[in-house]
Amino acid sequence: MAGSELVRWHLVAMRPDGPYQLTLQHGRGSIVEYFTTTDAALRREQELERLLIDAREDDDLDDLPPAA
Repeated sequence: MAGSELVRWHLVAMRPDGPYQLTLQHGRGSIVEYFTTTDAALRREQELERLLIDAREDDDLDDLPPAA
């Protein structure tokens, strides 16, 4: 989950020893990246999910009325 938005991710080995394809699907589209190791792909998944959470929080702040 990234905020209230469902995020799905898939990590697929393109060959038995890599490279690995990371696909992250979110409410505004998909992100696809390739990595030489699963560790690098999983670290990137965490980074992307954090970015999506931050972006969602920024969008929520934009919906607030201006401060008086």
